[in-house]
Amino acid sequence: MSLTVCGLIGSPFYRKICTLLNEKDVPYETETMNPFQAGEEFSKLNPMRRIPLLKDTDAGADFILPDSSAITQYIERKHPTPAMLPDDLTEYGRALWFEEYADTEMAGIIGLKVFRTVVFPQLAGKEPDFSIALQTIREKLPRIHDYLEEQLEGKEWLAGNMFSVADISVAVQYSNLAFTGYSPSVERWPNLAAYMRRIGERNSFTALHIKGAETFTKMKKIELDPAETL
Repeated sequence: MSLTVCGLIGSPFYRKICTLLNEKDVPYETETMNPFQAGEEFSKLNPMRRIPLLKDTDAGADFILPDSSAITQYIERKHPTPAMLPDDLTEYGRALWFEEYADTEMAGIIGLKVFRTVVFPQLAGKEPDFSIALQTIREKLPRIHDYLEEQLEGKEWLAGNMFSVADISVAVQYSNLAFTGYSPSVERWPNLAAYMRRIGERNSFTALHIKGAETFTKMKKIELDPAETL
C-alpha cells in the first residue's frame, strides 16, 4: 500500500482527501494522528501542526506531504483519472477558488466558531457553551449560505458541470456543521439543500460522513427554533 492518509475522522480536511481517493477508487490506508496530543516531533512533519498528512511509499519511505490542498494536487497528478478538476481553464480556476473558500472562510467560521465550541468541550468532559455557536449561526453563516445558494442557481455542481474538488471541499465543511446538530434551512436555501442531497448520494462521501457522525452521536447538539429559518 503506497498511500496513507494521517489524521482524524472529525477533520474536514482529512475527509476531503479520503473522499477524493474514494472517488478515484485509489486504495489507501489511514493512520490516526491527533495534532492536539502530538509532541514536538509532529512539528517536524508539519510546522503548522495541522492534519492531514499524506505518506507515499512510492516516493520514499520518509516522504510525508502536509496540507490538504497540496495533497489534492499531488493526488491529481499521481492518479489523474477520473479527473477531479475541470479541464476548462476558467472552470478549473473556479474549482480552485471554491476549494480555497471552503478551506479558509468556511473552515474559519464553521470550524472555529461552531464545531470547536460545541464539540471540543465535550471531548474534554465539559459542558458545551452554545452561545458562540448560535451567534455564529445567526450572524455569520447566512452570508456563506447566501453566496453558495446564488452560485448553485441552475447548476448541479459548483465548477465545470462535474463533481470536483470544489464540491468535496464545501461538503466536508457542512458535514462538520451537521455533526453539531445544525443544517441550513431547506426552505431558505433550497439550492444548497438539494446540492447537499446530491452529494449525500455519493458513497465516496457518505461512508466517511456516517463514520464521523457516529463519533459524535452521543454529544449534545445545537437546537434552534424552526421559526428562525436558519
